[in-house]
Order: sequence, then C-alpha cells, then structure tokens
Amino acid sequence: MLAAVTQLQNAQTVKEFLLKRNLIHQEYLVVKEMGFIYFPITKSAKVPKAKIVNTKFQFPRKAGSLTIEELLKTKLLPQELAIIPKSQEIVGQIMILEIPEELISKEKIIAQSYLQINKNIDTVVKKDHIHTGEYRLRKVKILAGKNSKETIHQESGIKIKLHLERTYFSARTSHERLRIAKQVKPGENIMVMFSGAGPLPLILAHKTPARHITGIEINPLAHQYALQSIELNNLQDKITLLEGDVRERLPQLNQIFDRIAMPLPKTGEEFLDVALPKLKKKGILHLYAFLAENEIATHGKKVKEICTQLKHPVRIMRAVKCGQFSPRVFRICFDLKMLK
Repeated sequence: MLAAVTQLQNAQTVKEFLLKRNLIHQEYLVVKEMGFIYFPITKSAKVPKAKIVNTKFQFPRKAGSLTIEELLKTKLLPQELAIIPKSQEIVGQIMILEIPEELISKEKIIAQSYLQINKNIDTVVKKDHIHTGEYRLRKVKILAGKNSKETIHQESGIKIKLHLERTYFSARTSHERLRIAKQVKPGENIMVMFSGAGPLPLILAHKTPARHITGIEINPLAHQYALQSIELNNLQDKITLLEGDVRERLPQLNQIFDRIAMPLPKTGEEFLDVALPKLKKKGILHLYAFLAENEIATHGKKVKEICTQLKHPVRIMRAVKCGQFSPRVFRICFDLKMLK
C-alpha cells in the first residue's frame, strides 16, 4: 500500500501537507515504526520531507470504517447476511440486539462484530424476553464483551444509572421526555408517577425552570438506582423520590401539582382516580397508551368519559405518537388539560 514515510520530527509538517492536498487515505490509521511514521495515501505525489514507498504491511483500519456487512460477509451465508439485525438500542455502554431465530447459532459472531466496529460499546446483549410483570422488567443475554448488565446512560446532559434487568428503561423515548420538558413553565410543581430509574424527573430537573419534581416508584431496585442518579447529577434540591405504590403514596401527599406525568402505557387510565384529585385546575396531565392508529380517537373519548365520571373533566389538547410498540401499534401520549 502506498505511504508517505518520514521521521517523527517531521510528522506534523508532512501531515499538514497531505491533508491540504487531500492525499491521506481516510479509512486507515498511521503507523509508527523505528523512529519513522507512515501515512497511508491514496496516490503517489511529491511530498516535502517524506519518501513515497509501497509498504509490505497492511495499515490498520480506523474504527467504524468497516460496515457490519463487510465484517460478516465471510462468516455468514448470503441469506443470513440479509437478515442481520440493523436496528439496535444503545443504553449507556451496552448495545441491545434483536436476533432473528434463524441467526441464533451465529449470535455470538454477530455480537463480536458489532463490538468491533462500535468502540463506545463495552457489552452486547440480546433481548431474551419482552417486558413483563408488575415492574415491566425484561431478561437479556450477554453475547459479547464485559459481563455486566449495569451501565450509566447519558441523555440530554444528565446521567442515568441503571441495570437492564432490574429497572425498566427505554432510550427510544428520549425525544418524548424532551417534548414534555419543553412544555414546562417557570415555577411548576410536577409529579411523575411510575418514575422508575428516574429518567423523566432528571430531565425535567435539568432542562426546565420547574420549581420541584416529585417521583413515585414501586420497584425498590429502580428507586435505589434513581436515588444514585440524583446524586450523580447533583439534583438533590430539585427532586424528591418516594418508594411505594402510587395508590398509597400519592393521596398521602399534602400538595397538588401543576403537571402530572403517567408514563405507564398499558394501564395508565386505571390510575386516573388517583392522579386527577392531585392536579390543579387547568393543570396538565400526560397519559400514555399503546394503540393502533384506528384506536386513538376511541380511546381518547374513553379517557374523557372516565375523567368526567370522576368529576374532573378534561380537554384533550393533543394525542402524540411517541414511539412504536409493534408494526401497527404506537405509544400514544394524550396531553390533557384539567377544566375545573
């Protein structure tokens, strides 16, 4: 391979010359050897203070310059290569893959390849089961890298400490957290029901002019991780987290809120009887549901009817798609405004 070789003391001068003329091969790293430095180049040229040589060695490729298809093309059959997982969820330093059944025998090879081209990833896991149970937890299987399911995820300027199997967390709802944050007005007192590992309280405390955020979480392990994250971000003065069942803890609070978020998509409307009495007149409530496109309007009417029956009528300001649960089912947020 062609290279411009020079002594180390001339390296910066030669590098600048090559960059200015767009001669450096961008897919490869430079090589230092025996007091000399070798710059991979795309074509022969006269380079001051350097000699052009055809090296007998192969330059190492830059991280990320290889595609996953290139890495796997000699390890998988063409029909297998066509169905490798292209979308991944990255939580902190952990990549989460969905491995098709046809590729289970090759899952570790695939995971090692993803680890090789993603230098910011320490561990690759696959989803073993979907979120289940009262705490909405999931099982994952480590395929490559460090033997750890705990990580610190960074999002919108805050750090969230969590464990993939002990806490519910979705990196894919980060845009929804910011959407809510943008609506918050100065001085708001906010309640986050089902606060989990604390992503929404942390974002609201960090990104908004809210006065205070209170969270309630029933999962004791998620609650402990959330407490650690508050300290990691130095937000102790703006967030109060309570452990327990919202049906018990929320009515005990001697305060009402300007805004209540209920990020529990499957059964959120079942907790309206607890949330609505704690919402101020003209306060805002964010209620979530998993719905098909043709179910959104009907579910909205159902929510309004429930609120009216509870003597806390609301207006639906908007119904927003904020994620996809399955091919034709979406995560919908109803932004509700208390009328009286």
